[in-house]
Amino acid sequence: MEEKKLGVVLCSCGGQITKKIDFSQLRSLSEELPGVVEVIETQDFCKNPEKQIEHLKGKIDGLIFCGCSERSSLQFNENRIQKLLENLGIDPAMFETVNLREQGVMIHDNTKGLNRKAKDQLLMAYEKIKTNVKALKEKFKKRVLIIGGGVAGQSCAQAFSDLGIETVLVEEKPYLGGFAASIPVLWQSESYPSGCTSQCVIPVVGRETLLRDKIKLLVNSTVEGVEKEKGTFRVKIRQRALKVDPSKCVACGECEKVCPVEVPNEFNLGKTNRKAIYKPFLLSIPDTYTIDTENCILCGKCEKVCPTKAIDLSVEDRVVEEEFGAVVIATGLKGGDVSKYKELGYEYTEVITLTEFERYRANNFFGKPPKELSFVLCKKDEEKYCSRLCCLETVKTAFQLANQMPDMKIRVFYKSLRTTGRAFEEFRRRAEKKDVEFIQTPVERIRKREDGKLEIETPKGTFTSDLAVVADPLIPAQIRITQMFNAFTDAYGFPLEFQPRVINPLESFVERVYVVGAAKGFKDVQESIESALGAAPKIYRDLKGRKKKYYAEIEQEKCSRCETCLMCCPHGAISIKEGENENSVEIDPNLCRGCGLCYAACPSKAIRFSNLEDEQILKMAEVAFKNVKPGEPRILAFLCYWCAYGAADLMGLNGEKLPENFRSIRIRCSASLSLDVISEILARDLADGIIVAGCPVDNCHHAWGNYMQERRIEMLNESLQLLGVTDKLVKWEYIGVPHWKKLANSIRQMNRKLREMKEGCYAEN
Repeated sequence: MEEKKLGVVLCSCGGQITKKIDFSQLRSLSEELPGVVEVIETQDFCKNPEKQIEHLKGKIDGLIFCGCSERSSLQFNENRIQKLLENLGIDPAMFETVNLREQGVMIHDNTKGLNRKAKDQLLMAYEKIKTNVKALKEKFKKRVLIIGGGVAGQSCAQAFSDLGIETVLVEEKPYLGGFAASIPVLWQSESYPSGCTSQCVIPVVGRETLLRDKIKLLVNSTVEGVEKEKGTFRVKIRQRALKVDPSKCVACGECEKVCPVEVPNEFNLGKTNRKAIYKPFLLSIPDTYTIDTENCILCGKCEKVCPTKAIDLSVEDRVVEEEFGAVVIATGLKGGDVSKYKELGYEYTEVITLTEFERYRANNFFGKPPKELSFVLCKKDEEKYCSRLCCLETVKTAFQLANQMPDMKIRVFYKSLRTTGRAFEEFRRRAEKKDVEFIQTPVERIRKREDGKLEIETPKGTFTSDLAVVADPLIPAQIRITQMFNAFTDAYGFPLEFQPRVINPLESFVERVYVVGAAKGFKDVQESIESALGAAPKIYRDLKGRKKKYYAEIEQEKCSRCETCLMCCPHGAISIKEGENENSVEIDPNLCRGCGLCYAACPSKAIRFSNLEDEQILKMAEVAFKNVKPGEPRILAFLCYWCAYGAADLMGLNGEKLPENFRSIRIRCSASLSLDVISEILARDLADGIIVAGCPVDNCHHAWGNYMQERRIEMLNESLQLLGVTDKLVKWEYIGVPHWKKLANSIRQMNRKLREMKEGCYAEN
């Protein structure tokens, strides 16, 4: 490997660092290192780095920065560093940091020990950067697949149109609008207690979708499969036979008049009928007729009367393959199964779900409005989650019905009414003024009397009703889609956001697969549109591609096809590729999030992990304690790149003091560190104590990496005990950013324990 030309920057952070660390020693050491072109001393590198180092542009191809933490600095973190490297024309992987401030001067007071540590830290960074390889330059198709034609999917497509990005919008139904199209009155927002008819909203949004450039609409279509290769999603889409050409149909309705086939209309729960050629509802978009191929008898009458020759009964289904750089899942919600709750009496025709009730209301109860109407909330305790929208929809509907039908007796049975937000508390107050009765009690059973009346039994008495509306738990409408794209989900099937979730609200664990609208959770129409509009600029940024420092690849000649890596990966970056003779396991580096779980787990050592290979870590360990005072216990901490390393930086900021014989290495996920490396460090006596720290419980950036590593450390300690190793310590810790005290205590405890274990071998402080 050709020797790199390196620059070294020593920044004193306004003199904070040089109060304890002698930069002349670091300068001398740097100048002795092969490949170092120049050493620059400064006190404010973060303020104008481009200017301070511009004379080195074209003269160096790597940079070592000694100063503040690249993870936690508020002014010169890794994102700012990347900007500097780009300005210098240096590959973003050719950079390493020596954390002299947060994990140096702030946590150590013994200047002799601190200066020894500073020199070791510099040597560790040098050993690492020597073998770094260039970053992967991503390049993606500027094309987005949006699955789901509800308000969220359409709004996202419209936003991409404004950005000049082509989208393909796939909707399995023959119309746009999703579940919102079935709701007669939508609430406006949580801030204002008013409604808006879907007969206005759905056509307005739908027309805009059809009129925009760069939106390719595929209705009556389903996604059947996906392959990932070189950052591209190759998607198989089946479009059911379009026997009515939407480019010719003028929706005159002549075809419907002559159609001899009449079937129940599923849009209205089968309570009304439609023809085999039909429009799903009056204002459905696209404004075209569709043919129900399962019920059409191919009589040809519609073809004969069509004035625009839009109908061709010979048209078949077609399957297309399209390629995309990103995917948006906007498949929405649906009502869950309430029949399992036998006490609710869902077997009676007079008991319906809240999602079904929307069509009852839209059709004036199909001509049979009840005199007594009861809403029954809820089953959150049994389902283990709250669907959030049920209470809101109920109070809105109860008020509007009481206002429109004052003779109707309306009751709401609830356990805990969750009318969050300003509008819904106002809806509730208005409903109470209209004599809607809110009764806080569980419903024990719903029975049907011989006269057809319902009896609702509760601890507060028995109530009669003509119609009972049971709040059904809301569930993801298309779990199949999230599974197809390997998006990591919670226990209920909703896609989980990539960590840290609080600042990645729409991004799934799979790179460039986003989830918007109610597909992600319980959102109303306005919130669904907000999330869709928020996703578009993020994806637009992602499609530009990045230069990726950490990524994994498989060396096929070493791979045993055991598929261990496939089971480990939480990011959908690994797949099985069919070959002529045998299948292969492949990692797509363009989808890899650089966690390293597969790398450490591979039993064949067939995976390369750029810029954090085992050999690099061992080289760093070899020099980590080169200058430590003889006899001192050597503690090496492997800290995950986000949580644990962030906590380590906060130790000093919060006044913690630690022994100078502690060193840290920032790794990717804690599970990227293999037991082979730990074992070799111990076997070669490169350290006395090892701490491995990863994200706290339920918060790993890579789903289960912290759990994997905890179990590995347990197994390693069991092996060390069986082998009779008594002079080494290995410890696992769950460490979040706020757990700096816990980490500091762990380091101090290990230091004391090692001294006790080898009493007399180490010098006293």
